[in-house]
Amino acid sequence: MADYLQIALRSIMSNKLRSGMTLLGVVIGVWAITSMQAVVTGFERAMEDELSALGSETFVIQKFPAIVVGHSRHKYRRRKDLTYDDARFLEAASDNIQAATAVVEGYGKTIKYRDKKTAPTVNVIGTMAGYLISKSQELAAGRFLTASDVLHGRQVAVLGRDVASELFPYSDPMDQNVLVGNQGFKVIGVLDQVSSSFEESADNVVIIPITAYQKVFTSGNRWMSSTSLIVRAWDVANLDEAMDEAVALLRIRRKVPLNEENDFEVLTAESIMSTMMDFTKYIRLAAVGIAGISLLVAGIGIMNIMLVSVMERTREIGIRKAVGAKRRNILLQFLFEAVLLSEIGAFTGILVGILTAWALSPLLNMDARVPGWAILSAIGYCSAIGIFFGLYPANKASRLDPIEALRHE
Repeated sequence: MADYLQIALRSIMSNKLRSGMTLLGVVIGVWAITSMQAVVTGFERAMEDELSALGSETFVIQKFPAIVVGHSRHKYRRRKDLTYDDARFLEAASDNIQAATAVVEGYGKTIKYRDKKTAPTVNVIGTMAGYLISKSQELAAGRFLTASDVLHGRQVAVLGRDVASELFPYSDPMDQNVLVGNQGFKVIGVLDQVSSSFEESADNVVIIPITAYQKVFTSGNRWMSSTSLIVRAWDVANLDEAMDEAVALLRIRRKVPLNEENDFEVLTAESIMSTMMDFTKYIRLAAVGIAGISLLVAGIGIMNIMLVSVMERTREIGIRKAVGAKRRNILLQFLFEAVLLSEIGAFTGILVGILTAWALSPLLNMDARVPGWAILSAIGYCSAIGIFFGLYPANKASRLDPIEALRHE
């Protein structure tokens, strides 16, 4: 085995450029598999962390499904918007619902304080007093919105940690006035820091009463984005009853005929995660398919270089056979060389994939790691590629007639 390795390495190193060009296809294919699987795995882990904040006794009612694909978006866009009044109605009319919180978000806003202003990336959230409980967040300073703030549409704001640090680096933001959508809002609290899982920081937010949001950001009768309802049951045991009751009450309130489907979506953390898993499954399959085609093309390149190698080393094969080398020895020598060539490309691609995942993690604010099964799959697949495409050239080399091989120039 050591002799096969030594001969194979010497052959590969004697044609560095040719070997490198052949390996490139394997490297690209393996890199595509490992880096894509790392990003998808990181995304799934981040989704689990985000959804765990909802809690097992909480569900979400919204206008759109968790994932909307193709032309179906038009169908969902025609649905009637959910409102702040729907949340108040559910909370008052249901026996199984502890709290219902309306939430509407507007991305890409600039918040100003005197001569300072944030980048236009702040997420402004309009919501109700129960938002902190539903999201399992805490305050670092001050107080949160009250039912009275929401009822009277007071222009008060709770700042996320990033916004507070940017506008008030050396001073206390409490009781100061900031501009949100060119309207003055009094700062009443600052949120505690939240670990971010995606590209947008969870601390880059400003929270205001949903009624104030409606006054500031409504154009005519259209809200800037669709309102969703975060509904909390009394406990996990009556979650199903709370969901059924919420659906029944909203169908009556929204006058949905008995023979028609709901004109809203009810989502739990588990159902959202299941939908995301189904979605990422197709991304994984697409990545494997694209990378598989690349590796097949690379395999053809390996076969080509091995055939050239057999032709160039015909006289060497004749000499080895003349001194007693058996057909099996020649076959294994060239097959070992093809597999080694493929595996060098595999390990290089894995290394590049790991480095890519490491570089993308801070950029995407997620823990992108190459899963172990992806590494093992890449090694196994490349071994199969090396054996499959190296078998014909190796077999051809082993069948050479020693006398004819010695005559070859």
